[in-house]
Amino acid sequence: AQAGEIVKQIAAGLVSLGIQPEERVAIAAGTRIEWIYADLGINSAGAATTTVYPSTVADGTAYILADSESRVVFAEDDEQIAKLTEKKSELPAVIKVVTFDGTTDGDWIISLDELRELGKAYLETHPTIVEDRIAATASDSLATLIYTSGTTGRPKGVRLTHDSWTYEG
Repeated sequence: AQAGEIVKQIAAGLVSLGIQPEERVAIAAGTRIEWIYADLGINSAGAATTTVYPSTVADGTAYILADSESRVVFAEDDEQIAKLTEKKSELPAVIKVVTFDGTTDGDWIISLDELRELGKAYLETHPTIVEDRIAATASDSLATLIYTSGTTGRPKGVRLTHDSWTYEG
């Protein structure tokens, strides 16, 4: 129940930022519980997760975010934020960075707790928004955009729909 509430707040927070169904929201972080919350929140908002390995250099990170047209980026810490800040001019689609542990600026970069507060406030006036977004998600809706390693050239995005992640027996 606690995890579900966190995910719902993240999803509503993303919707409050203007995230639309199938828009890409990136996660640039190592494996940790917040990564899972963010991924589930993104999908619960009807959006699609784009992953960025935390070891990806700034140029590679900027390429993936620009190519995917990611609107929001969950950034683990100041190391990830530095890559985004350095390449901000190349990321016009990114409207907000949400950090798990990094420094915020109260504008472009906010904390996960701040996003959850935005979500709580949005849920007060739109109490069914997350359920509505989930219900409107079709099996052929984009769930994840995963990029190849780029060992033979520029990384390429691989589209995975929701039915790629589910099993109906």
